[in-house]
Amino acid sequence: MFKRPTLLALVLLAGCLPATEKDFQMAQTIQEMTDAVNEIRIQSFELLDRVDSLTMVVAKRDTVIRQLANLAGVQMPP
Repeated sequence: MFKRPTLLALVLLAGCLPATEKDFQMAQTIQEMTDAVNEIRIQSFELLDRVDSLTMVVAKRDTVIRQLANLAGVQMPP
């Protein structure tokens, strides 16, 4: 009959113990991983922006080439 309250008290006391060095290391590792993932996200957005920019440059270049070919009367493949 006294086992359950004693067990409950032990569980509650264990939750109140100060964090160990292993807990601090784990928290530091998780923080470093979070920072690394955020950095990868930022780099991914930057690369996507560059690709979009280059796509626009190529599209403009193709348009200019087609216009020049049209003015010169040169056939361009589609």
